[in-house]
Amino acid sequence: MGENRRTTYSISEAARELGISIEWLRAGERRGFFPSALRDRNGHRYYTEEDIERMRSMGGSRRPPKRGHG
Repeated sequence: MGENRRTTYSISEAARELGISIEWLRAGERRGFFPSALRDRNGHRYYTEEDIERMRSMGGSRRPPKRGHG
């Protein structure tokens, strides 16, 4: 069966996925540790699953990468 995956995450959801604080995610972006987030028309950051995986692979996570089943 197929997996239902979200396409975008808010900053709080992305931080939770990475196991870091929102403040660290913002600071990491500002300092160049993470790529700049996309923004909606209200200026709110949002992240894709690919963004989160990229940040996780850059060492921006306290959680291990998600593994596929099978």
